[in-house]
Amino acid sequence: MKFGIFYEHQLPRPWEADSELHLFQNALDQVELADRLGIDYAWEVEHHFLEEYSHSSAPEVFLAACSQRTTRIRLGHGIVLMPPGIQSARPRGRAYRDPRSRLARPRRLGHG
Repeated sequence: MKFGIFYEHQLPRPWEADSELHLFQNALDQVELADRLGIDYAWEVEHHFLEEYSHSSAPEVFLAACSQRTTRIRLGHGIVLMPPGIQSARPRGRAYRDPRSRLARPRRLGHG
C-alpha cells in the first residue's frame, strides 16, 4: 500500500499580512517531513479565484519548491485545469492552449 498527501492550500479568514506566506511555508515543511517519513506521493491541485477554499493558482511553483527540499517523494498534479481554448490566428483555428503542453509541465518535476 502507498500513502500520499494532497494540497489545496485552504486559508480561511481573517487574513493577516503574512498568512499566505505561513500557509506555504508550513506546506513545504510538511512535504519535507513526509519525504523523510517515507510517504510516497505529494499532490497539488490547481484552482483559481477561490479565496478561502484554495490558494493554488500555480501548482508547478509549489511542486518545484518541494522538489528542492525532498529526495524521494513523487510529486504530481491532482487537478490541472483545461480551460476552453482561445481561438488564435493559428492555422485551421486550433485552440491557443494545446493539451500536450499542459501534460509536459508537471512531468519534469520530482525524483522519479
